[in-house]
Amino acid sequence: MLENLRKELLQQKKDMHDMKEDIKNTINNNINEKFKNLEMKNEHLENKIKEHSLQINNIERFMRRKNLIFFGVEEGEKSYNDLENAILHIINKCFGFNFENGLESVRRIGKKGEIIRPVVVTFSTMGFKLKIQQNQKCLKDTPYYVKQDFPKEVLKKRKELQPQLKVEREAGNTAFIKYDKLIVLPRKNKTSTQNPTNKRSISESPETTLKNPSNILQNKKQSVKKSKTTTMKEYIRHKPKFILNSERTTHDSTPSEANEHTN
Repeated sequence: MLENLRKELLQQKKDMHDMKEDIKNTINNNINEKFKNLEMKNEHLENKIKEHSLQINNIERFMRRKNLIFFGVEEGEKSYNDLENAILHIINKCFGFNFENGLESVRRIGKKGEIIRPVVVTFSTMGFKLKIQQNQKCLKDTPYYVKQDFPKEVLKKRKELQPQLKVEREAGNTAFIKYDKLIVLPRKNKTSTQNPTNKRSISESPETTLKNPSNILQNKKQSVKKSKTTTMKEYIRHKPKFILNSERTTHDSTPSEANEHTN
């Protein structure tokens, strides 16, 4: 009786232990599954954020594509029209362009203080903007200068690239910053840029002449032609002597041979 009770207790303990393990495994599996789902959702959200940030950057870049920032424009305007007329006056005076309908909008950026705030100018067409940008040298002897309008993140990236740009230029490489990337063009090799006409012509070696039997045959043909012409000349020159000498042997030769000699 006692033995049976003891066995039943042991079996109950075992069943309870198995139940605990099953519950623990079930909970762990559920937690792992939930973690996997959360990781997948998190990864999906990160990809979406990257995609949206890229789209926002492209939109911002597109919106700024016709902008230029004018520096050094005095803050004496009392209205928007005054600021617009001031920009038009600078363009007409310094560049000599008539841009009465070439401006879409003008606005100052930054907090008002001791430093003159720059003016962001949005042109009505990309062509007007490029025309000003390509003729920046017209502002050389004036207090004004213009720069490209970049987002803050791009300006920060360009500032970080300035030390590397300086190093590359000191090394003799052609380097410049294009938007938010550093472009480095390696130096050209002087030996490769030499005029090919200054190079010494390569002479044929004996090995190449041996490898090309056509050269040997051609040389042989030329030598044979030369030898033939010289023997004909010598034959014509010495023909009388040959005929005189052959008269001694006409009696010994056949009539056909004698006719050949006389011919």
